[in-house]
Amino acid sequence: MTVDGSQSQSIASTGSVTFAGVTAASHTVVLAVAANCTVAGGASQTVDVPAGGTGTVAYSVSCVTPPGNLAVSTTSTGANIPASYTVTVDGSQSQTVASTGSVTFTNLSAGNHTAVLAVASNCTVSGGTSRSVTVPSGATATLSYTVSCNAPPVVNAGPNQTAVTGLLYSLQWSFTDANHNGPWTYTISWGDGSTSSGTVSSEGSFSSGHTYVIVLPRSFTVKVTVKDAAGASASSSKTVSVLLL
Repeated sequence: MTVDGSQSQSIASTGSVTFAGVTAASHTVVLAVAANCTVAGGASQTVDVPAGGTGTVAYSVSCVTPPGNLAVSTTSTGANIPASYTVTVDGSQSQTVASTGSVTFTNLSAGNHTAVLAVASNCTVSGGTSRSVTVPSGATATLSYTVSCNAPPVVNAGPNQTAVTGLLYSLQWSFTDANHNGPWTYTISWGDGSTSSGTVSSEGSFSSGHTYVIVLPRSFTVKVTVKDAAGASASSSKTVSVLLL
């Protein structure tokens, strides 16, 4: 609080101070408040000080809690990483964030907020997609997400082939995996109602055998499906024409 631009004193937010020895006259009193506060009727007031007496001036001040900000960052590893995700605060404010990048939510009320990161179906978030964060008044809170994305195996059942009834047919198939996250399980549907399955610990080429028994020449669709350790799977099919002896 300052009188006539020269005499100043600090005053409690709810309290009082007295300026002594002020001349009997009209004086200007100015109350300086924080940026988040407003003064009813204005900060500058004029008060008449009587001779031998005391002039009084009263201020009514209203203060609000300044908002804060939330900076959200993402880091992604793996394969088939999308370009971006969506982060939503309190179920209402959403922004697009790069798969490895950051965005800032401004003017959030100070206090607790919930942020949820929506990622692609082939990605998982360490610690979960939903986080609770406390935003400080007049400052910025930070929140980090670590995302791992998975690519399904690439399977190759090979070109169409022929087989002979009653003789062992050898299927040559292969697969690769950009994430290299084995072991991998595989299932071969031979097209005649029978299947073969197993587990392999490395990528590459493999051989599996099956014997077809027919009475008339016909074709079968062979389907090879490979699933990685993260549960992502892919398939490849081919036609095997079975001939009589």
